Amino acid sequence: MASEKAILDCQNNLSHLSQLQDNTCFIEPTGKNQWRISSKEKPTIQVHVHLNEMSGVATRLNWRQVFE
Repeated sequence: MASEKAILDCQNNLSHLSQLQDNTCFIEPTGKNQWRISSKEKPTIQVHVHLNEMSGVATRLNWRQVFE
């Protein structure tokens, strides 16, 4: 539950990450307007999102749980 909350916070604030209180996830660019967000919490959840430049809305493309 904490992992999903962290992912949602990062996803919803992707266009203005500097305003986040705590950075609870890893964010990596994967292509034009596409980002991979991974939670720092265990179990690790990873999502791929597309960020619309015009509206600033991030749309989740897929997600997975990372197994170590």
